[in-house]
Amino acid sequence: MTNTIKKMLKSIMTLGTVEVFLFWFLFGYKGALGVALGTCGACINILALWRDVKKCVSTNKKMSVVGYLSRYTLSGAIMAFCAVTLSVQAVFGAFFGLFNAKLAAFLSWR
Repeated sequence: MTNTIKKMLKSIMTLGTVEVFLFWFLFGYKGALGVALGTCGACINILALWRDVKKCVSTNKKMSVVGYLSRYTLSGAIMAFCAVTLSVQAVFGAFFGLFNAKLAAFLSWR
């Protein structure tokens, strides 16, 4: 695993930890659980993207549509799970947890 991927995972975990405590304080355990699920999903998405890019570079082929669809299906499944089983706060928490992957890409580019 490259240093950039490790840095991104650390950023995702750090942001997720801060957001879990913030959501726990503001919305209770359901909001914090949504953030935790979203943060786990963001880590899985980053690792899956890294695996797809690594495979793409080694075989000199285009990115896989299956990899793209599986990553965003996972994100949708996390949001749907929070919407169906938990509360609106958990859906917002899952959104912020999943958004950590985008923020980590911005924060760890150097």
